[in-house]
Amino acid sequence: MNNINYFLSADDVSLPYYKFEPDNEVKSAIILVYEIFGITSHIKNFAKILASKGYLVYVPDIFHRIEKNVNLEYNQEGFKEGLSLKEKIGWDYPVMDIVALGSLLKQKYKVTCYGFCFGGSVAWRASQKSFLFDNAICYYGSSIPDFLDKKINNPVMVHFGKLDSGIPEDKILNVKSFSKDQNFKVEIYEYDGADHGFNCEDRKSYNAEASKSALERSIAFIDNHND
Repeated sequence: MNNINYFLSADDVSLPYYKFEPDNEVKSAIILVYEIFGITSHIKNFAKILASKGYLVYVPDIFHRIEKNVNLEYNQEGFKEGLSLKEKIGWDYPVMDIVALGSLLKQKYKVTCYGFCFGGSVAWRASQKSFLFDNAICYYGSSIPDFLDKKINNPVMVHFGKLDSGIPEDKILNVKSFSKDQNFKVEIYEYDGADHGFNCEDRKSYNAEASKSALERSIAFIDNHND
């Protein structure tokens, strides 16, 4: 079940979010942060999967400040438009917005920040710039290697594809080195034969084996840190 709701961010701007509820008791809550392609069927389907596993999932529309109802195709044109939106909105507003939404959930639940691509980098950055989240899951966030300037404030799990040319091995090694000197555990996994976007069934790079393994690890990670 999902519906559109609205929340006020820290600067009093009203933003929409999609709500996905489990059928039974809520184990914990998740803020799911989308890719540069917006609220796609893939993101909604993944939110439903998480809800089916017992999580209350909120999906904020973080591009809403600059463009409403973004839902781009997974092609070159969609990529260019999404990249433009990402550059326009920057990093501060998305981090502020997901923390504001997460604070509503935090009143009752432990909260995970779970992001893909752009959203994975946002989840990483939010783990550095806020103290709200209990843990974070970051899938192939290409900007993560650029954000090694602040300590991590919660446990984090990171998933990279070994074929992802946008996040080459030398950058992953930098993230691994950074992660050794943290107050919270950072788990990093690399997947053979997996490219950028390997979790998305609507992309050519979809890798069912890597997707299944990453989800299983992520669920165990969330439950372990939210007990």
